[in-house]
Order: sequence, then C-alpha cells, then structure tokens
Amino acid sequence: ANYKPKIDIDPDWEMVELGEVCEVNPKKSEIKELDENTQVSFVPMADLNENRIDFIPNQIKSLSEVYKGYTYFKEDDILIAKVTPCFENGKAGIAKGLINGIGFGSSEYFVLRPNDRILSTWIYLNIITDTFRNGGKLNMTGTGGLQRVPPDYVKSTLIPLPNISTQRQIVA
Repeated sequence: ANYKPKIDIDPDWEMVELGEVCEVNPKKSEIKELDENTQVSFVPMADLNENRIDFIPNQIKSLSEVYKGYTYFKEDDILIAKVTPCFENGKAGIAKGLINGIGFGSSEYFVLRPNDRILSTWIYLNIITDTFRNGGKLNMTGTGGLQRVPPDYVKSTLIPLPNISTQRQIVA
C-alpha cells in the first residue's frame, strides 16, 4: 500500500531532535567479535521500497563479504536513502526479518536506531513527510547527480515526541 498517514500533532508534545532519540549510523564495531562466516541479510538500494514501511531482505551474505564497504544495521533499525533521487522518492523502511538480526546494505543509507523513548514506526512516520523530504532536498550537498542529505540535517530535524504509549496507540 502506498500511503502517507497523517498524524494529528498535539501542541503539548515535546519536540526533540531526531539525534536525541536515535543513534544515526551505529558503529559496526559492536559486531566485530562475530565469526566472519556469520550469515547476514544484504539489502541493496533496489530492495528498499518507496513509501512503504516494509521491505524484504532476501539476499544473504557472509559477514566477511560485507563488513567493509557496506552500511551496518540491525533488526528494527530504520533505513533512509541519503542520495538523490532515492531520498526524495521516499526510499526508507524498517529492517525486519534479518538473518541473525543483522543486515548490511548500500553505503548510501542512513541508519537510525531508536532509543527507548521512541518506536521505529514513529520515526518512520516522521521521516516520510513532505516536510522532512523537502528540507533534506534543500540541504543536500555535493555536485551534480551525486547529491546527498548531510547527516547533520537528519540529526537536527525536530519531530514531535509523545510518550511511548501514545506512540503505540497512534501507530496501531
């Protein structure tokens, strides 16, 4: 389903920077102790959908094949394409069903890992808005066809943060 949910924002909700409630591009070093033959999911840009929260991680590789040169993420992390035109087209989603809970993918992803104050789905709903996309487009850096959204734009984006139970109700 290709839809953009509308959230009624309560003016009483706290506004927070995305970087305060999630880690942007978590470090691979957290899995460096794993056996290099560990199987992981591999998600190329083509497999990330536009305007859909889910994607199917159907490629499997060994850790040693992807550890260098690819972006690391894990179950429930949010992926966002940072390169044009994928960013504007809404290529983003939540990682689910990863082999061993671990995924790697394009170096052109931002990975957002929510902390315990925020649900993955809530982050997703806030980063597929036109406001977020248009702001990202205006802040892109780089030349010609290789323009990217800078990480600081993502980290400093303000989003409304109701408490977790309110998030759960809205998301449901």
